[in-house]
Amino acid sequence: MLLKSARNTAAVYFGLVLMFSAAAKADDWIHKSFKTVGGGTLEFEFPKSWGKKPDYNIVDSITDIQFGPFGTRAKPIFLVHIQAVVAVDPISDTDLMEITKIDVENYKNTAFETDIPISDFQGPNISAHLFSITDKESKRGEYDYLTMAVISSGKLLIKCFFLSSDGAPEFGPDAMQMMRSIKYTEPPPEEEK
Repeated sequence: MLLKSARNTAAVYFGLVLMFSAAAKADDWIHKSFKTVGGGTLEFEFPKSWGKKPDYNIVDSITDIQFGPFGTRAKPIFLVHIQAVVAVDPISDTDLMEITKIDVENYKNTAFETDIPISDFQGPNISAHLFSITDKESKRGEYDYLTMAVISSGKLLIKCFFLSSDGAPEFGPDAMQMMRSIKYTEPPPEEEK
């Protein structure tokens, strides 16, 4: 199927998206800060079409942010889910790739694709790896397509899930711009007593 084979070209597509993402109008975007577990701050910008108030929670040691689910008028993005945890030390690119490979392995049994390529990209304050899969056993009402990004910003590990039911990659420019804008600021050190 043409749509499924298009998922395998994600690396090329996302490279092109980086070149064109700067064209988005600034007034169509919202810049927001979120407190993370441990008192740090996660900042990023997102398109107004995602809604002004995402669902924001701190659950155990995870900072959890969700945009959507969106209805048919907001196609092709149906759900954007961001989870962030603070690590003990800054996350190296080698560690980030290992974490991404573990995530790819965890999804292999449910993926239509037998080969799941991993792409990488950089932002001013992040390193990231991403991959896309098609759910081979999708059921009516479930998400058929997932693009997942595993991102590090200093000591913050962030996983972004972009779930869609039609598989169209048009969400790419907004998703890439959002991820490239991520910045984590650690809390100030506690003063010694």
